[in-house]
This record gives sequence, structure tokens and C-alpha cells, in this order.
Amino acid sequence: MKLYQISSPGSSPALMKLETEEGQPVAHIAVGERGRGRDEGIVPIIGEGPEVRAKETDEGVVLVRGNWDNEDRCLAVINAVGSYDRHRSYGIHDAQGLQTVLSGTIAFGDAGRTNSGAEVLAIVSPGATFKLNSKYASTWYTWTGTEWQTESPEERKARLALQKVEQGGGEWL
Repeated sequence: MKLYQISSPGSSPALMKLETEEGQPVAHIAVGERGRGRDEGIVPIIGEGPEVRAKETDEGVVLVRGNWDNEDRCLAVINAVGSYDRHRSYGIHDAQGLQTVLSGTIAFGDAGRTNSGAEVLAIVSPGATFKLNSKYASTWYTWTGTEWQTESPEERKARLALQKVEQGGGEWL
């Protein structure tokens, strides 16, 4: 599986590098934060190869690098928080086709007592959709099995209406 990162609501998914700037393999992925009112999770990465697969044990999950056969799922690190907004719900909304492997918590304020939200590592199946809210807008994300598509709620509503009419649905005005 390819490994992507959505660094904040509204940002485009980017392929994560499995090597550091110095050419060394990345040893682990961390989600969330350490500290009061926060929760950090760490997933180690072992092996060699351009893609990863998750392997679960009683103690946790490990990502194993390798050359995996035509996998249409992907892994994604999804940061649902972005920037602080006092009245916003930080989360992954209306999710379908996501399997959370590990989750962490990102919080604002010194003691983590203001708003907080999730950062997750998830297995994303083809056709998976979810919505992330930023301070000023919402973005829908869809994994097709080969690429990511993003759209605003208005674009999504128009696309779904068009699909319904193309299938014979809708009422004449």
C-alpha cells in the first residue's frame, strides 16, 4: 500500500517518503502529540521496499515495507485538526471505507484543555469518503483505488445530483 499524509483539513493528500533527507529509512510514524490533554501513538516501520502493509500483534501494529502486489487500498495519516477555532468540531466526519489502525490526539492550549481532535493512521479502501472541516471551509476526500479526489461540499452536492439524474432519478419542476 502507498502511504499518504493529509497534514490538515483542506490540504491535498501527499505521498509520504519512507526515507529521511539523509537517505536513511524512516523508523516510525507518530500520530497525535505527547503531553497533558494529548495522546501520541507510534507505529514502527521495518523492511525495505516502496510500499507498506500493516501487521497487527497483541502489542500493537507494525508497518512492513516491501513490494506488494497491486494493492488498491492505501494507508493515510489524517490530521483532522488544522488550526484552532473555538467553536469547531475537530474530527473525521461521515467516514465510509476507513479502518483506523492507530489514533492520537492533538490539543490546543498549554494544558490541552481547549479544543482537541484526532490524528489517525487508517487503511483506506477504494471508494472511501470522509469530510474534514477547516476554520473556514469543509473538504470531502475520496480514494478511488488509484488516486485521491477532493471537492467542496457544493461540488459534491452538484456531482451527486448529476449522478442521480443520469440514473433516471429526480423530479421535474
